[in-house]
Amino acid sequence: MAGRPRTISEERIMAALAAAVGRVGPSRLTLADVAREAGVSTGVLVGRYGSKRELLLGFVRWGLSEKAFIRPMRAAFETAPDSVEGLIRAVVRSAGPDTEPEEFANNLAFLHLELADPEFRALLGEHDAAVRAELADYLRAAVTLGHLVASADADALAAAVDSIRNGTQITWAMTRSQPLAEALRRDLSTLLEPYRCTKEDQ
Repeated sequence: MAGRPRTISEERIMAALAAAVGRVGPSRLTLADVAREAGVSTGVLVGRYGSKRELLLGFVRWGLSEKAFIRPMRAAFETAPDSVEGLIRAVVRSAGPDTEPEEFANNLAFLHLELADPEFRALLGEHDAAVRAELADYLRAAVTLGHLVASADADALAAAVDSIRNGTQITWAMTRSQPLAEALRRDLSTLLEPYRCTKEDQ
């Protein structure tokens, strides 16, 4: 087919799907929408995924994979000047850029779909456990490096950080009083500040 690639990467299809979901939402989404966004025929998607449901499941698995989600967080953490700042940067990275209200609403509708379907929901549960474990590793590093007090409970703080990661995005979507990154930084700093080491603690 002239003008179309003979092969297409999964990353390109997933990026096209994300854009299409943000534009039309999951209920109105069709394979043709994704194919048009990706620049391939609908038949290519049918041949690879079989159905809209399988394509969406593939999207969730890809989006929640270590390569797509955890590694960018880890890179943000490892390049920060200290471990607490690294944790904040990792969470901000995981949230992604600000989105327009309609796009955010469509993405939230996709979350509703995931929560209502046992197979999708199981993937979310596995992902949340992996994210909390990753956050707990960052927090333990902060304690070891003397950036947080030794009494800090890494697992409990990781759960609180994860709650902020999710909850602040919803509040931000309602108020939009500042950029999302600033809102996340504010709430995370409020949580972590009492645990920061002072000169007396060192």
